[in-house]
Amino acid sequence: MAEESKNVGRIQQLICGCADELRDYWLAQQSAKDVSAIMALSISQQRMLRKVWRMTAERQDGVMLRELADQLSLSCSAVSVMVDAMVKRGVLVRQPSQEDRRKVLIRISDSGKAFSQRYDKMFEGLCQEFAAGKSAAEMEAFTGMLDEFITFLYQKNEEK
Repeated sequence: MAEESKNVGRIQQLICGCADELRDYWLAQQSAKDVSAIMALSISQQRMLRKVWRMTAERQDGVMLRELADQLSLSCSAVSVMVDAMVKRGVLVRQPSQEDRRKVLIRISDSGKAFSQRYDKMFEGLCQEFAAGKSAAEMEAFTGMLDEFITFLYQKNEEK
């Protein structure tokens, strides 16, 4: 029982440490101007940016506010306020739907896309560098555990 508790604590340390190191590494690669712009976004706004980036990868025209609110587990009014602030910063864009003018779609602005693309490219490079020294079996085990953990997290999010 004590060993299991020790392992669980280590998992938590490792996951949080990975997130912190990734953020710090990425910030170190950016210009002072870009770091200033990134740090001006709250953690919630950064999270929203990542969600919109992922959602619009499938839907180029944008996502509806309600969908975004559901993905973030926030109210539409809270998301609307955040979107407005990010539109003012030039990170997101609101535009009317071409199919239904009553609907407003949210997508990432060109500067927001550039920001997200730089992050993806940097992260992909890190992952390739990490994988280069590993066997296929090691990478299969590593990705399998990550897949399991992400699936677990999705299920926990669906439960609430």
